[in-house]
Amino acid sequence: MSTSILYHGFGLINQEYLGTDYRDGAIIYRIRTKASELRCSNCNSYQVRPRGNKARTFKAPPIGKKAVYLKATIQRLECKECGSIRQEKIKYADYKKTYTRSFQRYVIDLSKLMTIQDVSKILGVGWDMVKGILKEYLQKHYGQPDLKGVRSIAIDEIAVEKGHKYMTVVMDLKSGAIVFVGDGRDSESLIPFWKRLKRSGAKIEAVSIDMSPAYIEAVVKNLSASKVVFDHFHIIKMYNDKLTELRRDLYNFETDAGKKTLKRHTVAIA
Repeated sequence: MSTSILYHGFGLINQEYLGTDYRDGAIIYRIRTKASELRCSNCNSYQVRPRGNKARTFKAPPIGKKAVYLKATIQRLECKECGSIRQEKIKYADYKKTYTRSFQRYVIDLSKLMTIQDVSKILGVGWDMVKGILKEYLQKHYGQPDLKGVRSIAIDEIAVEKGHKYMTVVMDLKSGAIVFVGDGRDSESLIPFWKRLKRSGAKIEAVSIDMSPAYIEAVVKNLSASKVVFDHFHIIKMYNDKLTELRRDLYNFETDAGKKTLKRHTVAIA
């Protein structure tokens, strides 16, 4: 096999090709870091000498329908400059991961087009691995969105599973982006958000919330200068509930003719 496949196909520019094995329908490329590329993982010096090695196997993107693995010889190095003896730092996989960065990117790309279960089935890996890759990606890129330019927010609760388990969600009303998710639906669930908001220096002008006493108390305490707006759904629901009560009371005092009239005229606000 030409080493250009390692370079152009897998981006392994500092690796040398040792051989290929075929096992259980999978392709296994044996590789190791070129001697000229070895450096101390502590001080980054090239003045190192080998002190043993160990084999590790990494999942790589497939070739067609064939699963591909990289069986890497990871070298232990003694540094002549700082004196440390450490394992080399590999560039194609993250610390303690069993898959390469290219495989990680491949999973993320596939997940934009199909479900986690579909991705795991196609790649022949566990559902948990795919979920873990996506969770780490989302946390890295969307876990701490910038709040500095946020001016108006909405705070609401969502049910995440049976058994009355809730989470509090904060949304930037201008962009529609979720900027915070907290456990529970009480004022304490928003404490981490208030801390982040204070550090960001954002000037919140308006807050949309439902009529939850916990949210009202939290907003008044932490955003006293902001305008509080009760959301449309809860306002309309409150008015319709009052109209239903009024109609019920009127019905109880009406004659038979009046009751027939009330039945034909249902009033609601939308």
